[in-house]
Amino acid sequence: MPRGLRIIAAWGAVFVLSCAAAPTWAAPTFDAKNGALNGGNSSAEDVVDDPQGSPSSSEKHIHDEPPPVYVTSRELGVDSQFTCGDLHDSSSDLGGLLHCGGANRICVAADAVSADGEGYLASETVRVDTRSGTASEELLGFECQQRGGVLVDAAEPVVITVTREDFASMPVKPLVASAGPERGWLPVNMVNVLYAEHATQSLPMELLGTPVEVRAVPVLYEWDLGDGNTISTTNPGDPYPAETISGTYSGEGWYDVTLTTTFSGQFSVAGGPWQDIDGTIEVASDPIPLYSKSLESRLVNGDIPVDEDEDPWIPERTAATEGPRDPEATHREI
Repeated sequence: MPRGLRIIAAWGAVFVLSCAAAPTWAAPTFDAKNGALNGGNSSAEDVVDDPQGSPSSSEKHIHDEPPPVYVTSRELGVDSQFTCGDLHDSSSDLGGLLHCGGANRICVAADAVSADGEGYLASETVRVDTRSGTASEELLGFECQQRGGVLVDAAEPVVITVTREDFASMPVKPLVASAGPERGWLPVNMVNVLYAEHATQSLPMELLGTPVEVRAVPVLYEWDLGDGNTISTTNPGDPYPAETISGTYSGEGWYDVTLTTTFSGQFSVAGGPWQDIDGTIEVASDPIPLYSKSLESRLVNGDIPVDEDEDPWIPERTAATEGPRDPEATHREI
């Protein structure tokens, strides 16, 4: 896992996200030791008196009988009946739906990595109405609570972020660069066509059970022709015969053409909106060796057909066959 998918949270409010506004009634608390889960804990502040003259709410609590209308919380995955889709419509509130689902997953994951006796409980809070003789339930929201009855402060959100340092540590692949003809040589002063096979790279991963996707987008291409001439452009170029990005060599010899691509980054948590990563990274492609050759006119035997595809003699690459620096080298921005 990249070291920087950092979880930033205010101390005392770790791994918490809230999917619904806090209700006005007193939220119940969990106590795993006294069986408070799955309806065993209710709030008397939302009780409605029974019109048939049933005992008062205080009397019912004395006898451990639930009131006709009460609020209770239960652990997700245990007798759960609701999902985030019951609070957020995917067509009108997709962001809320994704936020809610991500919050619940983070709470469950936080509990899995907590020490024994600590941890968190992801719960759903519902209003139960039994006045009709059949219990009906209304989902009020989801919460993440600490074990032992201490309610986590839901006002402090968890923020999963990706920094430039994290981005730089990810396996962003260098672009495939092309220069000159495939034969590996070109005549002096002949156009040298440059282009890069560009594409946005996707880097999916998972953090504490929450999917996180990072994408790297090429935004700047810097070419070094090896003779002192350089080019900076936001255009990846096009293959021959286009001359969108090109240069020439004025001298004979071997040169290395290199491409360095600047990538900007974005990340998305649990399918949520794309967020920009501060800063950019640079990735160098493999150098392309290219020989620039001076061609001379000479008399040939007209009776012998000329093989126009035959390569002229190319010398072995040594210190003596390296190409000279262009005395008029420039940097161009295209």
